[in-house]
Amino acid sequence: MKLLLNLVRKDFKRNRVITTALAVFLILSAIFMAGGLRVTGIMLSSLNGLNKMAVPPEYVQMHKGDYDEQAVADFVAQQDYLEDALVVRMLDVNNAQIICNGESLEKCLMDKGLVTQNENFDYLLDQNNQIAIVKDGEIGVPVYYAEDLNINVGDTIVLQNGAYQKKFKVATIIRDSTMNSSLSYSKRFLISTNDLNEVALHMGEWEYCFEFLLKEGVSTTVLENAYLAAGLPSNGVAVTAAIFNMINAFSYGLVALVILVISLLLITMSVLCLSYIIRATLAEENHAIGEMKAIGIPAKDIIKLYQIKYTIMVVGAGMIGYLAAIPFGDFFSATVIRYCGDGSSQWMQWITPLVGIVLLSLFVIYRCHRIIQKHLKRTVMELIRGEENTKQEGHYRLPAKALKAYNLSMALGELKCKWKENVVIFLIFVFSSFLILLPMNMNNTINNPVFLTYMGIGKSDVRIDIQYSNNLEQQKEEAIAYLENDPDIERYTVYQNGYVQSQNVEGEWEYVRVQNGDNGVFPLEYLEGKAPTEKNDLALSYLNAVDLGKKVGDAITIIYQGKEHVYNVCGIYQDITYGGKTAKAAIDFDRKDIEGYMIYLDLREGIDIDNHVTKMRTVLPNSKITPCDAFVFQTLSSVIANMNQVQGVAAVISLMLTILITVMFLQLMMAREHSAIALKKAIGFSTRDIQIQLGIRLLVIQVLAIIAGTLLANTLGEVIFAGMLATVGVTKIKLLIAPLWAYLLCPAVQLGVVVMTVIIGTNTVGSYHIRDQIME
Repeated sequence: MKLLLNLVRKDFKRNRVITTALAVFLILSAIFMAGGLRVTGIMLSSLNGLNKMAVPPEYVQMHKGDYDEQAVADFVAQQDYLEDALVVRMLDVNNAQIICNGESLEKCLMDKGLVTQNENFDYLLDQNNQIAIVKDGEIGVPVYYAEDLNINVGDTIVLQNGAYQKKFKVATIIRDSTMNSSLSYSKRFLISTNDLNEVALHMGEWEYCFEFLLKEGVSTTVLENAYLAAGLPSNGVAVTAAIFNMINAFSYGLVALVILVISLLLITMSVLCLSYIIRATLAEENHAIGEMKAIGIPAKDIIKLYQIKYTIMVVGAGMIGYLAAIPFGDFFSATVIRYCGDGSSQWMQWITPLVGIVLLSLFVIYRCHRIIQKHLKRTVMELIRGEENTKQEGHYRLPAKALKAYNLSMALGELKCKWKENVVIFLIFVFSSFLILLPMNMNNTINNPVFLTYMGIGKSDVRIDIQYSNNLEQQKEEAIAYLENDPDIERYTVYQNGYVQSQNVEGEWEYVRVQNGDNGVFPLEYLEGKAPTEKNDLALSYLNAVDLGKKVGDAITIIYQGKEHVYNVCGIYQDITYGGKTAKAAIDFDRKDIEGYMIYLDLREGIDIDNHVTKMRTVLPNSKITPCDAFVFQTLSSVIANMNQVQGVAAVISLMLTILITVMFLQLMMAREHSAIALKKAIGFSTRDIQIQLGIRLLVIQVLAIIAGTLLANTLGEVIFAGMLATVGVTKIKLLIAPLWAYLLCPAVQLGVVVMTVIIGTNTVGSYHIRDQIME
């Protein structure tokens, strides 16, 4: 063993650059693999810890307006599958009436409700994940606003409506298991019972949340059907635990998935490099290997001799990667920890990445063993003769007249003859370019207002929500009257939402949320089929189509007001709102069954959207008016922030790898072509000529790789991104590209890095001389 270790140490010294480059590849692969799994472990641990302490409801029905308390109590008493039930009073306050640090929250688009601490379940927690307690005059602020508006404990928040004013001291930052994520459109502020009753006399509108816990094994569909069939209060949205989990998975899990995808790219690049280097090393030592076989050294001992170097590297890289993944994973887990806490299963953040590192190490060691084993299958005579090195590489013809572009001709000719040797570096450059573009395109897509189309709505400038009010119809008419007379409005359309029943694949009747309106004004991209145009057409969201077992062209039976109606499934679209389960159809809902209206509009070109929205809010104070760009940004703010970080890290890593790859392959190329380079110098080529030829070869490979990487990012990248979003109802997505960055700036930076690396890395060419070859 000591002899083997000495041989490995000498090999490390002899090939420092190549060994270092390979080690960096393996270390980065290990860091991203362990880091991504650590982020995943922390996320699962944090969510489990939050849910364990907060005990979130499994079904919530929201309602605005009066209700029969006795009817609700009787319903709860009659359902033996209920574990517990709770009615939460929430006082909805206009954003403009909340003042923090001297500014109102009018530009914050989330709905805000004041609540007291719950009993039995659905607790609001403090930053220690203990049940939050506030006294009179104190308020607990959701962590979303603490982060977004830089609100700290001790700050003052003022509620003001006309002459009435109530000051609160921020006593704690609260975590909310149901409304934590930015994807949740409502946020709860915690105050005392006395303060809530006082504030309710001067402002706000009561909203009620009917919350339920179910006994194990009971489906929420059973409760939902029974609840609505009983005619209980339902003037609002219904949300299930599955939707809460889906929202959290998207908010906190997307970054972990992106990191894991990057780690798989790095692992692929590492294995390609490893395979190339092992083959190159073994090819140079064919004669020595043949001699060892000739004198009777067993093949397994020869394999051990050559594999021990790579085993040491892999084990070392795994250890470094595991340790480095701790701060790396913690950095990208900061958001989920702030929102959810440290968690109750902290072993997951240590064991999960360790398992990943072990599997990665075993895979790489196995690949090394297979490559070496395959090489040693050659006979002793083949190895000693070095038949692999004697194969003709081919030839190329130089231009006959004056060799005007001799460096270009030489470089292209050598590329033609040695193309097999360049396949590996080409593939690695492809993955390197892909590594930059994939997170960039994902981030650009999420930031773009067109992402609204994956929320089940067409792209528009402004959205007006008229929700759950006793004066619903009056508010709608007021909004339409204003829009009709506003010369700055280019176009608008009104949608209404209601519920019908349909039968799922298990034969159960369940309620389906249906939107009725002109779907041609702000069209969606449909996965299959088209938008409803006929009276009996119905389009389903992707997850609804799966749940109901329907495809385009199928007939679907729905029940509305006790009557059966048959519709034709005309299209399937993508939607991540309301758990991804919605539908669109021209159903003439009775006024009492309409839960709310949504109006989408476009302003005329040149009109400032923010200023016009401010004006509209003064005219329509009872409607929620939202600029769609701001809606996307605020809804996805936590995801966007993390994606920005991932994009930056991926770009830096990719450029660093490009440098390492270029240096490593330059070393291998110059070592293999030492005699050819010396011969070129002997017949009159200058050092600069040879540097240019090497540079052209690498740049041609890089340009082709960038083109391939860009195509790959635009095709495979879309498949990968859609796969990540499939759980929330998006199975096909069009990545939105920033052309300036993707097609100009990024390629220019990559090419510039290669040029500089070639200039620095080929300086040793000046020491090559033909006499060294003659002496050898």
